[in-house]
Amino acid sequence: MVQEYEVIVVGAGPAGLSAGIFVARQRTSCLVISRDLGGQLNLIPKLENYPGTMMSSGPLLAKTLENQYLVFGGEMTYDTVERIDEVEGGLRVKTSRSEYLAKTVVLAPGKVPNNLGVTNENQFANKGVHYCTKCDAPFYQGRTTATVGVGGYLLESGILLSRMASKVYLIYKGGGLGGDKDMIESIKRKENVELIPNTSIKSISGNTTLQQITLLDNAGVEKTINVDGLFIEMGSKINLDFVKHLVTINTKGEIEVSDGGKTSHQAIFAAGDATNIPYKQIVAACGDGAAAGLSAFNHVERLKGKPGIRADWKKTIGDTVFHY
Repeated sequence: MVQEYEVIVVGAGPAGLSAGIFVARQRTSCLVISRDLGGQLNLIPKLENYPGTMMSSGPLLAKTLENQYLVFGGEMTYDTVERIDEVEGGLRVKTSRSEYLAKTVVLAPGKVPNNLGVTNENQFANKGVHYCTKCDAPFYQGRTTATVGVGGYLLESGILLSRMASKVYLIYKGGGLGGDKDMIESIKRKENVELIPNTSIKSISGNTTLQQITLLDNAGVEKTINVDGLFIEMGSKINLDFVKHLVTINTKGEIEVSDGGKTSHQAIFAAGDATNIPYKQIVAACGDGAAAGLSAFNHVERLKGKPGIRADWKKTIGDTVFHY
């Protein structure tokens, strides 16, 4: 028998769990489907820029959000969504193990950073190897770093690191930098940035944390340098094959959204890193997830002939109703 829910959320990162919280609080049947808990939160060993949270971590925040969601009566299953299709009265969500029906869907699948592809890379993840310069550059104040990547991702990484690290090695395979001309000129003027063109990273090494990287240039010459941190900015993968026939996706492979997480499909909403929001940050994902969750709830309410809500909860004092 196919299980039915009013709202199904795809993804259990900060956007998906926030959407689930704001749906479940309305006593609306909600199922979160995800391959794992937390998504890219699991890449953050120390969390400093989430408002109201200090000395925490990405996995701890993910677990806290999950507990909140479950307390409000939401349901979760760990599975892979293979396809979403329109059916009479809603949407059919097919996973690798099951099939569900929903009145509306919130998409929050997030993104997965591309690996460099060298031996020991996973061993040093969060131990000197990082995939989000915006997130982790502040941990390298006054230290020696390297960044490798492509286009604008690499330029932005180098500029951010130059403001904090004492030394930045900017490594790229081509003979020239690609991307915004003003950013290229800016990074060339940075005294603590050393450009290393026509070069790739052959290997990385260290004890409990990253200590060295070995470079290989186009002439076959190897060079080993000492670094405290390596930032890999090779772009990210966003898997939207399961829903690309229903929503508009831009040239970057992101879901186009408008206010409240609205997509081109009236019954599908989206939030988080898989959308075209400009700031890929946890707090932004949570806020947009909450908005998408409320939009999904309001869609369900309108199907019932009800007006929906503008806020998550209300309080009546005397004859006045206050919305928060």
